[in-house]
Amino acid sequence: MSPKEENSVLKAMKEQLKTLAETDKENFHIKLRTRVGKKATGILEEKLKEIIVLMPDLVSRVYLYWNRSDNKSKAKKIGGYLLTYLYTPEDLLSTKEWGLFGYLDDAYFVAKIYTQVIDEINEAKGKVAGIDFKYYEKSKYLKKYVRGVIPKEAKKIDEMILQLNEGNQKIYSEIFGK
Repeated sequence: MSPKEENSVLKAMKEQLKTLAETDKENFHIKLRTRVGKKATGILEEKLKEIIVLMPDLVSRVYLYWNRSDNKSKAKKIGGYLLTYLYTPEDLLSTKEWGLFGYLDDAYFVAKIYTQVIDEINEAKGKVAGIDFKYYEKSKYLKKYVRGVIPKEAKKIDEMILQLNEGNQKIYSEIFGK
């Protein structure tokens, strides 16, 4: 896929997620409330929607660095897995079954990969674009909330990403081999 086509797909995805954040309000609210209780729902709802809608921007940034990096970088290693996970509706939280709430695992996966890519660039004393400072801080901040709402799924994603970075696809294959 060309960068122009990729951009177009990610823009369409962002618009779709914004629309879903508006149209699936009640379902999202109920699913969240079931997980965290009445008090926490009001605090978390907008933060969680924010990270879901931020996903296409983060994917775009990961792929920008992917195109600039060498073959041994985390961005290159994980890039294909990122898109497969993102575009497969049947993952840890099915979007078919859970609606907008089902994107929380995807958002966590994307934010985790994105922050790892930026960390890797910083460790290598590479150049990080200015916009990534904002995205990075926002991703780290919002990722904590997602982790608090879907702790089992987030733990599984953490383990899966660690394995994928080591060249092991066991957990990844288990998720998609259902």
